[in-house]
Amino acid sequence: MKQSISIKNMALRDARSEGEKLEEQEMELRASQTSLTQGLRRMRQEIRNIGPHLKDRGIEVPRPDFPLSELEEDELSIGDV
Repeated sequence: MKQSISIKNMALRDARSEGEKLEEQEMELRASQTSLTQGLRRMRQEIRNIGPHLKDRGIEVPRPDFPLSELEEDELSIGDV
């Protein structure tokens, strides 16, 4: 009987420990996601700002190989995060 209780207690401790690790990992992933989202927003704004300056100086701006609407859709979905 004592052995059974001991095994259950060990399993409970292990489960709690694993839960704490998962919570820490979730917090780290959320922080990374926030950081990446902010970085993407800054890059998009820089791209928007630099385009007209390059054109004013006569520097050719290559056309993207993807639809620009994808950026707008991504921007909307990132705003929800």
